[in-house]
Amino acid sequence: MQALDLAIRNFAVAEHLLQLEQLFADAAQHQPSPDYVVKLCAEMAVPPGAALHHLKNSHTLVGIDGSVAVPSCLIATRGLDFLLRQAVVVSCGALESFIWDILRENALTVIKARGRRADATLRNITLTLDDYLSLEDYDDPDDRLRQIILNRFERGSLYDLAKVDEIMQILTVRNFWNQMAAKTGIADREIKSHLTELIQRRNKIAHRADRPDEGTPADQCDPHGLRPISRAWASSRVATAKAFAQGAAEVVSDAIQGLEQIIAQQEEQRLARQTIAPGEPDLFSFAETATDQPATAAASSTEPSTTIP
Repeated sequence: MQALDLAIRNFAVAEHLLQLEQLFADAAQHQPSPDYVVKLCAEMAVPPGAALHHLKNSHTLVGIDGSVAVPSCLIATRGLDFLLRQAVVVSCGALESFIWDILRENALTVIKARGRRADATLRNITLTLDDYLSLEDYDDPDDRLRQIILNRFERGSLYDLAKVDEIMQILTVRNFWNQMAAKTGIADREIKSHLTELIQRRNKIAHRADRPDEGTPADQCDPHGLRPISRAWASSRVATAKAFAQGAAEVVSDAIQGLEQIIAQQEEQRLARQTIAPGEPDLFSFAETATDQPATAAASSTEPSTTIP
């Protein structure tokens, strides 16, 4: 599933941002021993005694060429929180793209299997005359139709989880959140809460640079006057969003497999009809007609007929 593959790559970027924040968190300027500096100069292939910057925290010791300016955020209090905020933005973007990609990827299958019984969003897709005529220019009209359908589903912003419910309904997924809880091992309430918080925080970061609302007391802001954010909070929301994408891909795949079976059966019936010789009864049409008859009509057909003298 290409939608999931792309989402996993996007989530990897968010995870790398979290790892960088953890790597350099609480780093401070440091002056190592002269012997260490001599050996480090040799390893860096710079003249002995060259100017170097050194940063150290509880698990990292970094030597930086003196000609390179050290970003102030590396040593400022909560200076690396911007990495956490960017991880929120990236992961929310990955989630947003996944939701639209999985719809675009499977919309044609839903249409072919469900036909007029498909969701109204698909039934109401309109084709221009150019779209219709262009189908004849392709060896496989389905490929062209798929492109036309995909063009009708432009990516939109994910402002809340209502769009998730809407898209899953289009893809014929039932009891979506219950299935998600079973697939991920996370309670559906927790999934919804984490994703809602992730989306809301992304919007605040994107539109207000994560500044607090007016009137927020200063003691509820970080040293830079922004909303506080922690590694634990960001990591848990990113992890939930990734688990959601993986679980949703499985849930949708299960639903699409059922639709593909319907399409295969329809194709078998179509081929069988083509082999029926003229004049022979069409058993497939008879079977379909019989199943559409009311039960009362079927019952009445079995009653013995009586003749009035």
